[in-house]
Amino acid sequence: LPNGGLFYVHKTSQRINLGLGVFSYFGLSQKYNEGWVGRYYVKEATLAGLTIMPSMSYRVSDVVSLGLGINVMYGVYDQKIGINNREPQPDGMLAVGNSAWGVGANIGILFETGPQTRFGIDYLSQVKLNFKDTPEFTGLGQILENALGRSGLLTTQLDIGVTVPHMIMASGYHELNQDVRIMGNIGWQNWKNFGLVDVTVSTDEPTSLTADLKFKDTWHIAAGVEWSAAEKWNLTSGVAYDSSPMADEDRPVLFPLGAIFRLGLGAKWQISDPVTLGFAYELAYMGDLPVDQERGPLSGRVAGNYENSALHFFALNLRWDIL
Repeated sequence: LPNGGLFYVHKTSQRINLGLGVFSYFGLSQKYNEGWVGRYYVKEATLAGLTIMPSMSYRVSDVVSLGLGINVMYGVYDQKIGINNREPQPDGMLAVGNSAWGVGANIGILFETGPQTRFGIDYLSQVKLNFKDTPEFTGLGQILENALGRSGLLTTQLDIGVTVPHMIMASGYHELNQDVRIMGNIGWQNWKNFGLVDVTVSTDEPTSLTADLKFKDTWHIAAGVEWSAAEKWNLTSGVAYDSSPMADEDRPVLFPLGAIFRLGLGAKWQISDPVTLGFAYELAYMGDLPVDQERGPLSGRVAGNYENSALHFFALNLRWDIL
């Protein structure tokens, strides 16, 4: 899944900087083969957020700086689910999707205790994305179509609210010497209020198409190092851990996630005085993710294990200091 970001910072005075960021805030997409056992829970799903963030920083003193950003987010939600018409009839399909805008804030404070050391605290507020759509049904069997009609679900508008979690991050940076710099952070994210509801047709006489997902808050910790290996080259590496946003017994097929161990490696090459090129790789390893969901006679039970689950990230970035 390609994504990217563009950032601009403009120094207006000795104390004030203005900035603008346009970037992928979060995203997850999945697509399963035809006939897979969990098709009545999800066949295809996409949830992504794009952020436009104007910001400003103010240097209060030689030690303290303050920052404020407005997080204007554009969210996209799309999901396709198989419908069990019971044999010998082939499966039907339910499709739902929408886009929505939300607004939040980013507030930070930075302390510089010396030329080699600084640390800061950042708060990113929650963003509410209210996705609304009337589901589109295709290939329904007559009995199920009549049942959905009696319940009013054929034409009911679904309110699929997503609360993008607020979070707090504390970070530190220290130069050990002119060649080696270390950094680290620790953070908390409020996934318990994530709020996304799963969509499915689970019974012969459905009264609802949605089911709540049981998320929980997460913790993050990371450490990294940057080394000036040569005159124009800096090498970077880091490790991190994120706790799981759900218990094993609550893991949904829609979001097969768990605790994440991260390893990152990268390099920065100063092509010229104003231009620096960077590239990096990150492995996010989740291991085995057991799943056991039961949601009515039409959805059935899905039990199994996602083995050696991992995400691979490849990044390329360019920094240009306009003198």
